[in-house]
Amino acid sequence: AWHGSQLGVPVTVVMPTVAPMTKVQNCRLFGANIIIHGDHIGEAKDYALQDPALQGLTYINGYDDVEVIAGTGTLGIEMLEQVPDCEVLVVPIGGGGLIAGIALAAKTLNPAVQVVGVEP
Repeated sequence: AWHGSQLGVPVTVVMPTVAPMTKVQNCRLFGANIIIHGDHIGEAKDYALQDPALQGLTYINGYDDVEVIAGTGTLGIEMLEQVPDCEVLVVPIGGGGLIAGIALAAKTLNPAVQVVGVEP
């Protein structure tokens, strides 16, 4: 939603009913069209891919997309550049894309670094 607002690109975000209200509100503040559908992220994704009103839009999966994961890997590179002797990286887990990219990049640069995922 933020990138869309910065680039002038309209954004529609489909989230499940369990999406944090802060996330929903922030996406709205950035001008995104918000659709709440499904009990979990899988149902929201299915809806986004099947709803005829959304056909023709580009679906970007925030956790299961090679380019998104590659982009998150840059965080792992930056962390190790700033703290070269880092022993442990603690990464929040949602869908898994963030930790996948960070772990891939960090372990490539320093196989000894430990990557720990956490969630609330």
